[in-house]
Amino acid sequence: MKPWMFLQLLFLPLVVVAGMYLGGWYNYMLPMICFVIRPLLSLTVRRNAEVHDEKPGAQPADGYRYVALFFVPVLLSLTLFALYTIATSPFDMISFTGLAISVGIVSGIIGFTLAHEFIHRFNPVDRFAGHLLLLQNNYLHYSIEHIWGHHVYACTSKDPHTARRDESFYQFLPRAVTYTFINAAQIERRRLDRKNHPFVSSRNRIILFLLLQLLVAILTIVLAGFNGFFFLLLQSIVAIGLLHMTNYLQHYGLMRREHEGGQIEKVDAHHAWNSPGRKEGWSLFQLENHADHHMHPSRPYEQLLKHEESPEQPTGYAGMIVLALLPPVWFRIMNKRIDSFITKTEVYETSQPIG
Repeated sequence: MKPWMFLQLLFLPLVVVAGMYLGGWYNYMLPMICFVIRPLLSLTVRRNAEVHDEKPGAQPADGYRYVALFFVPVLLSLTLFALYTIATSPFDMISFTGLAISVGIVSGIIGFTLAHEFIHRFNPVDRFAGHLLLLQNNYLHYSIEHIWGHHVYACTSKDPHTARRDESFYQFLPRAVTYTFINAAQIERRRLDRKNHPFVSSRNRIILFLLLQLLVAILTIVLAGFNGFFFLLLQSIVAIGLLHMTNYLQHYGLMRREHEGGQIEKVDAHHAWNSPGRKEGWSLFQLENHADHHMHPSRPYEQLLKHEESPEQPTGYAGMIVLALLPPVWFRIMNKRIDSFITKTEVYETSQPIG
């Protein structure tokens, strides 16, 4: 894809703004498009071979980087505009809830995807942009756990972001949210111990992140009232839910083997589910090629490749989210795919069912 083609994602915030102006149930247009219309359309669109404009390299191409950075002020402006509208206009519960859910969907789909992209980069501007997007969603500690937790322990029992076989999304979500924070705090404690700094100090990023999030909450209450605060809270919950839904989809039931002596198998292409290549109207910054990201964490999104040896989900992310919300259907489809893939490739053993 050319850099400008990712600008198709501007469709999402534009739908939210349209819903704000039309009011009422129109605020639910985006959820309907994302989780009803798009999954249905994905069933009718033919598979498409992956096309990569960039060869893998160490640095992101400027065009792709600028497009990604362009979305940061767009997302922040959308949230601020929604807060301003809530603070200055009468809102009924239907409109308020629909707007918060819709902004949360944009924050989850675009915001967390780009935050994830930026926190893997070494450029200070990019890293700042990533933390700014995480701050908007009250999830700054994710930057610590993801880099030093998930990418170390993915597809092992130590990783809260790897869903076990027969673990429903409703079981997975509270575990993932809880241990994202706990693991981040433990990682930060070990970092401070190595530097001989006390845990409770100005050098503790967890404390700094919590204070920043508290400051944002106070400013929101002062400028937009408690309605603004509850809006920001609800949209953050939706966005965080979508983030962990993505984690659930990406590693469900896939585990690395542990060799004698406790050494863990290296992450390879078969340790993450890829989304099938389809022309569904837009690409989530190559999020669908997740296996390659784990194999090359610093590789920019436009250079991520699809690996044929990776297990493949039956449909795109929108459809998979709907399936994940229906555990019996999810287990029937995905467990069969896991068993079929293992039988076909014999590359690893599936995770043991929970319970």
